[in-house]
Amino acid sequence: MINKKLSNLFLYLSIIVFAFVLLLYLFTNNFILFIVYLGLCIFIAKNEKIKHFGLILFLVSFFTRLVFILIFDFPQVYDFATLLDASNMFSRGDYSFNQWFHFHTWGYQTGFVIYQGLLLKLFHSEFLLKLLNVLYSSFLVLFIYKFSKKISDYRSARIVSLLYMVFPFYLFLNTVLVNSHLATLLMYLGILFLIKQDKSFKDYVFGSILIALGNIIRPEGIIVVLALLVYEFFLLDKSKIINTFIRICSFLIIYFSIGFLASNLVIRSGVNPSGLENKDPLWKFILGFNYDTCGYYSDDDSKYQVDRETELAIIKERALGDLPRTGKLMLCKVNHFWLSSDLDIEAGSFSDKKINILGFDLGFNSIFGTAVSFNSNINIFILVMFFMGLLFNYKKISNDALFFLIMTIITFFVFLFIEIQPRYEYFIHVSLFILASMGIKFIWNFLGYINIKNILKKVL
Repeated sequence: MINKKLSNLFLYLSIIVFAFVLLLYLFTNNFILFIVYLGLCIFIAKNEKIKHFGLILFLVSFFTRLVFILIFDFPQVYDFATLLDASNMFSRGDYSFNQWFHFHTWGYQTGFVIYQGLLLKLFHSEFLLKLLNVLYSSFLVLFIYKFSKKISDYRSARIVSLLYMVFPFYLFLNTVLVNSHLATLLMYLGILFLIKQDKSFKDYVFGSILIALGNIIRPEGIIVVLALLVYEFFLLDKSKIINTFIRICSFLIIYFSIGFLASNLVIRSGVNPSGLENKDPLWKFILGFNYDTCGYYSDDDSKYQVDRETELAIIKERALGDLPRTGKLMLCKVNHFWLSSDLDIEAGSFSDKKINILGFDLGFNSIFGTAVSFNSNINIFILVMFFMGLLFNYKKISNDALFFLIMTIITFFVFLFIEIQPRYEYFIHVSLFILASMGIKFIWNFLGYINIKNILKKVL
């Protein structure tokens, strides 16, 4: 009897010890923060009494981002500073920035400069540019909720949208003047027209216009265009082949015409003789096949710029010269682009800076580790739910979800070959969060089918 009591005491002590070890791991890896927040998301998702959730979500997203741009109010750095300087020059009627190598070579950046420059000319406020980015990104949170609700259910939609709302990388990205916010919003608004049931000719027209405008701000429209072609092929009705062909051709004509006309307008107005052209399209591949940097930007590769023959030779050498090495590069890029949380590259605006919160000075570096961990936890969770959603819904995936899935797969293969940067995920992460809602719905329904209390009673 004494031995039995001692053995039970030993078991209880073992549970306490290893529970402490587990909690210590969760705290030291900042995982506990994610668990607590996920628990809050689940609680909110289950609460059917919450009315007008979409409106509340948008307002909380907006004010959360507003707080971020007020607290992390630091000068722009890197390409963001270059774009802002050019925008300020444009607002004064000075187009001499077109002589800079950056805009001469990558004329497509001029669209964003004109957008910012016009706002600066009208309102003379750099803060307004950030405020508009806050507005655009808050609408994206709402978009994720609305579409996730459509392809899964309201509970799963609430969870993914609440997770996206506090995703650290995109909170920080609101504080820098990046072109991703507006471009992504415009393109997803265009996608709304392209995946409507019983869409008409005018839906293709509106879709093409919005996606073309988004592409002028940031040239990622080709992903949507390719996705549309694959999507229409998968859903092709043989009795409507001619009608579908006419609509797709109309979409392509309008899309490319807007880009062509905008580029010519930029040239004729004297803003940039390069128009919206990319004079060095091979540059992204040079960087993308750089094994030493895992496909990230490298100053050392600058010596190959705008030399087509040299660039082709370098790409061929890097891609085909050592195939096992290229395979390792691809794995490295997948790990960094899809699985890691490389916030450090974009955090140059804040490094070694101090922020003031309620009168207390707090070094950015001291909170950076927590932000990276929380970012990584959300990212992995979303990827797991994305996989679960596909695995258990592949036979009944909706047409709406199919379009987002096609874009995700296209993006995956595109970035195997070109340069990767953390902020390049911005566009496709919207699709990932939407698709992850299907996995959350499956887990939620699965847990509803089993009696957890009875299982725990049998185990304990």
